[in-house]
Amino acid sequence: MCIPDTLTTPRLLLRSFSPDDAPSVQKLADDICIAAGVLEIPHPYMLEDAREWIGEHNSLWQRGEQYIFAITERETTALIGAASLRVNGTHAHAELGYWIGEAFRGKRYATEAAEALLEFGFLGLGLHRIYGRLLAWNTASSNVLTRIGMRYEGTMRGHAWKWGSFHDVHFFGIQSPDFYRRYVERSAGVIHRKGERN
Repeated sequence: MCIPDTLTTPRLLLRSFSPDDAPSVQKLADDICIAAGVLEIPHPYMLEDAREWIGEHNSLWQRGEQYIFAITERETTALIGAASLRVNGTHAHAELGYWIGEAFRGKRYATEAAEALLEFGFLGLGLHRIYGRLLAWNTASSNVLTRIGMRYEGTMRGHAWKWGSFHDVHFFGIQSPDFYRRYVERSAGVIHRKGERN
C-alpha cells in the first residue's frame, strides 16, 4: 500500500512536520484555547514540548500508529495547525484529531483539513471507521465533525480529567460505507457545503 505523505485541498497543503517547525508550533500551540480543548496539550506550551512532539512523528508513522500532518496554507506556506489519525490496526479504526492556530480560525480550515484526513484514512489506509471525541462544551469542534459527515454517537459522562475537573466527552463517528456514499455524492456535486444537498 502506497501511503501519501502530503495531502492537498483547494486552500491547504498537509505535510510532514520538520524540526524547523518547532518554533511555529510552540507559538501556535501556546494558546490557552487550544490547550483547553485538546487533552494532550499542556499550557503553557514550551519550545521543548514542540521539539519532543515533532521528534516522535517519524517512528509513529513508520509503525503505522499515528499519522500527523502539519496544516499549511497553500498560498502563503504558513503553518496554521495540525491534524492526525491515531490508528488501531486490529480494529481498522482511527481517531481524528486537529487544532488550528488562533489567527487562522473562522475560515473553516479545520473542516477542510479534517475532510482530507477522512479521505486519507478511508482511501489511503483502508480503514473501516474514523471517530472523533471532544469535550462537551466544544461546539466549534462538533460542528467540524458534523460538516464532514460524522454522526453524534453518544456521550461518556465525566470521562476526561482536565484542569481540576471531570468533563463529559462527546463521540462522533463515520464508517466506510457512509464515507464512500458521501464521497461519491460530493464528487458528483450532489453535496455542496454544510451537508446540503440539491
